[in-house]
Amino acid sequence: MKTALKVIVAILLVAAIGLGGFVLYKSNQGLAYDISSLEKINSDIEIVSETEDSVTVKMNEDSEFKVVMFTDTHLKGDKELDNITLTYMIENIKEQNPDLVILGGDNVTYGFNKKRNIELAELFENLGVYWATVLGNHEGDGFLSYGREDVIELFASYEHCLVTPGKPEVEGDGNCTINILNSDGSLREVFFLMDSGDYMTQESKDKYGVTDPDEVYDGIKDTQVQWYKDKHDEIQAQYGEFKSINIVHIPPYQAEQEYSEGDFEYGAKNEGVCESGFDAGFFDALKEKGSAQAVYFGHDHVNNFGVMYEGILLSYMQPSGYSAYNMSSKFDAPESEWLQGCTVLSINEDGTYTAERIFNHQ
Repeated sequence: MKTALKVIVAILLVAAIGLGGFVLYKSNQGLAYDISSLEKINSDIEIVSETEDSVTVKMNEDSEFKVVMFTDTHLKGDKELDNITLTYMIENIKEQNPDLVILGGDNVTYGFNKKRNIELAELFENLGVYWATVLGNHEGDGFLSYGREDVIELFASYEHCLVTPGKPEVEGDGNCTINILNSDGSLREVFFLMDSGDYMTQESKDKYGVTDPDEVYDGIKDTQVQWYKDKHDEIQAQYGEFKSINIVHIPPYQAEQEYSEGDFEYGAKNEGVCESGFDAGFFDALKEKGSAQAVYFGHDHVNNFGVMYEGILLSYMQPSGYSAYNMSSKFDAPESEWLQGCTVLSINEDGTYTAERIFNHQ
């Protein structure tokens, strides 16, 4: 009996090792895209200063400043689907020739993700384009994942990445600003990049009065709100009145309310809004300081609407990934109804801007 039991245990152990090795092999796949062959695009900006929570860039000529935004790429090690995502991303970047690329989070997902994060960073470096990101709720999850703080520190080490780790006393990773100067040194635009976290801890639930026992999406916390106010005052003291755009991953607490009460601008709501489960005063701070033109976010892959709510545009970025759920996998929709693409912002010298939604399939 003991001998038979040992044999069974040995068989199970071998099977587990084999399965673990297979999972490790699949999950640790790189992007399988030949990034070495990429040609650099032209960049007309330069970094002029950097602190722990900001990077300032200056334009050499006062032309239109173009930003291309992707979100929810979910690069998970699936060679075929990841390559579709990357191919379209690169095509959009080459077509738009942006001054800056911003990623809206959930960029690299699943476990054993360090290699894919490195290769994603190297992709932008090989293109020679300046880039930045916020973290999504799936950054750092999965078995043996590269952690959220690690991802930000990794990205910040690259020459063209405009993300900084942020102040250690502020909750989240990568809370920072990107300050865009005109050629004469005047301030054209400020991007506030803020980490909306992943899921609320019990401590956070207790702090913000959330009684739901189930999993609740995280959001912008009170230390981040205070950082936003302080940073806003610091920038205004240096440059005077300015305009800003805010980037997060998880829709703010007001997102569902905005859809029903705001002025609908564009897009479609194909699923419920999975907004932050609490309100620490982020939206009130935006209204108080007065510079915010918009908050852009991702997270919900089949929503792409935007509404004007109390003078601020609250808008989804165009979803970009093919590896996670989308209009095809969720609704069996034809390609003409797929939403994957990017959002393009064209920013004028005075900080006003226009936005365009690019569809890969329409």
